Amino acid sequence: MMTQKRSLIWQWFVDDKIEPGNVKAAMLVAYPHPTANEWQLLIANILLYLGVLLLSAGVIFFMAFNWDALSHLNKFAIVEAIFSLFIGGFYLVNNAQKKHHSLSSLPSTHNQDSQHNQHIQQTYGWSLPNAMLLGASIMLGALLALVGQTYQTGADPWQLFAIWAVVILPLAYIAGFDLLWLLVVVLLNVSLGLYLQSFASVFSFLLEDIQQIAIFGLANLAIHLLFTLAKRWQWRGQLRFNCPMVEATSLLASLSAFTWLIVWVIFDFSYDYDSSEHVIYYALLYLAILTSLFVWYRYRSPALYPLTLALTSISTAIVSLLSRELLDSHDPIGGFFLIAMVVIGLTSGSLYWLKQLQKEFAQTAMLNSEDAAHE
Repeated sequence: MMTQKRSLIWQWFVDDKIEPGNVKAAMLVAYPHPTANEWQLLIANILLYLGVLLLSAGVIFFMAFNWDALSHLNKFAIVEAIFSLFIGGFYLVNNAQKKHHSLSSLPSTHNQDSQHNQHIQQTYGWSLPNAMLLGASIMLGALLALVGQTYQTGADPWQLFAIWAVVILPLAYIAGFDLLWLLVVVLLNVSLGLYLQSFASVFSFLLEDIQQIAIFGLANLAIHLLFTLAKRWQWRGQLRFNCPMVEATSLLASLSAFTWLIVWVIFDFSYDYDSSEHVIYYALLYLAILTSLFVWYRYRSPALYPLTLALTSISTAIVSLLSRELLDSHDPIGGFFLIAMVVIGLTSGSLYWLKQLQKEFAQTAMLNSEDAAHE
């Protein structure tokens, strides 16, 4: 909202609705400078999460370096002790924050609402309890790997990451935190990739490379839709799925896979119908998904980031198509020159259109906020 207000103020300045001497003051109102307390909170959160990650990584590397020197009991004792400390720290800090919130509430309705919003932000954001849960999630993975290496329970690596993702799902739901959900998404992708790699020789007649790319794209698109729809529905767990980092990362992974898919289709396409019949289905899948995402994020839920990814994917497909046709010609230098001109034109046109959309979205958001204020 702050960025949209800032863009709108700049547009007012361009339209001579704001005097040059008042632009700086208007910008500070729309996007104020962070205070000293906000800087201290940011630095404290960075150091806190870096400390948790480094402590967890240090325990794992310590176990790996001293594997032969430590007995089985010592290995399990170290990992379980660190895990217990993280869980105990989460319990104590979370209870302390709840008591502080209940004691500091005032009878004023406005103060109660503001403190309730602050409590929600501390519960589902970059807070100390969520840092404890993040450390506990990493230690759970280390414990699962320790069990597998000690007792040789997992013959396939994908099982470790899949079980790890399933085990930390309750912790991610409790925290409703970006980093924990992102860890779950990364583990699911790694387990899927290792599963397809492990059974490539068995299912090679069913799953080709292009099919595996399509599976990755569909899996990450499903994750993106899950978090997008879960935060829009009115239900008790709505705030626990408000994770913009996961939505952006999963959409980036999905469109990257589908872009790779369409590039593969373009260079693998043959004008022989019998040999390229299955390739056409992947092209239709790409067009259907890109069209659906474009319509949704242009009209239903306007957002620049998904539209930028869609335009980048379409531009890549166009350049790939031209590259296949022109580089096979007798004039490769002219083909390179034409492709360079097309890249410049597509980039310039996309940036201009996105800039116009940014102004339109900013004006729409401002009008909606004014209407809400009047109501």
